[in-house]
Amino acid sequence: MLFGYPISATEENWLHECLYEILQLIHTCVETGKPLPKWPELIPEAHRDILQGRPALRNKLNAYEKALAKLGIKKRKQVLQALNDQNEIAFLLCCQHNCEAINDLPKTIRKPVMDLFAYAFDILTGLGVRDSQYKAIYEVMRHRVCPFCGCEPFKALGSRREALDHYLLESKYPFAASNLRNLVPMCHTCNSGYKLSQDMLYRNDGTRRKSFDPYNCTGTRLSLEQSQPFAGTVTPIGQLPRWQIEFEPNTEEVLTWNQVFHIRERYQNDVLDAEFKTWLRDFNSWCKSAKFLPTSNQELLDAINRYATLYELMGISERAFLKAAVFRMLHTHCEQGNQQLISFLMSRVNPGQTNLLQAP
Repeated sequence: MLFGYPISATEENWLHECLYEILQLIHTCVETGKPLPKWPELIPEAHRDILQGRPALRNKLNAYEKALAKLGIKKRKQVLQALNDQNEIAFLLCCQHNCEAINDLPKTIRKPVMDLFAYAFDILTGLGVRDSQYKAIYEVMRHRVCPFCGCEPFKALGSRREALDHYLLESKYPFAASNLRNLVPMCHTCNSGYKLSQDMLYRNDGTRRKSFDPYNCTGTRLSLEQSQPFAGTVTPIGQLPRWQIEFEPNTEEVLTWNQVFHIRERYQNDVLDAEFKTWLRDFNSWCKSAKFLPTSNQELLDAINRYATLYELMGISERAFLKAAVFRMLHTHCEQGNQQLISFLMSRVNPGQTNLLQAP
């Protein structure tokens, strides 16, 4: 992904922590034979007033306790281990830890677990936790766009929030379904168009893979330097470059990101191919407005460099990083003496300059 979210946005994780404490107590009582505290004393005191008026929560906890009590000690330990393991989000994403999925657990405990944590996720909205998390993220974002694609703007505070994605699938890892460490805002295209039910921990062939940690990601830089002008698709308005999209650093996390969200494909089809000719016209307009009409190779290089720098300074917003990468690539090829490209660009920005300039 292009940048990460602040870990501070996960601080209001009290509902998940409360449920975790309750389930730990239920396991202890079942193991020791001690009676479970009555409702609402079962709820940690700090959150008792907020949750005691939710009979649905009480019923789902009771269903979990009853299903757990019917299991043998070995199976109960397995369930408790899954509770712990599925919430080791950071270690799971970097392949330093593993966990069992819900279908690995005894069949009788699966529905109580799914029901309990689906309910917990649902009430995050009414408890104001989702709004607080989104606000904490939105207010510190330098570029208010989806970090998984960099193309879709995030909605302003007070508007409808972006989808809150279960980064580790709720259907496979339900013990993490209400854990803010596992819940990430994501644009509709990334969430509903590409990620869907893909498992961030496993490839389609069942092997483990590393994935970006959305709350511990320093970002990824895109480069188009190895792209080739006049070598791509021929369109009615001319031949496009053959794009070679590279990411730095080139890690296993980048590979997973690209596989899940189809990043290279989307950048090429939806942005680079679609916008290349428009961006050349924009460059022409900028040269005219700045009264910067190059008449030599060096002046053309200076113009492209200034234009690329302008968009590099804009960062991720408005797809500026992709536009900057395009013009940085064009600058590189012109600097290397690509006469066809130099003549082509010169004809765009200064049609009156008819002589073919020699490459520097």
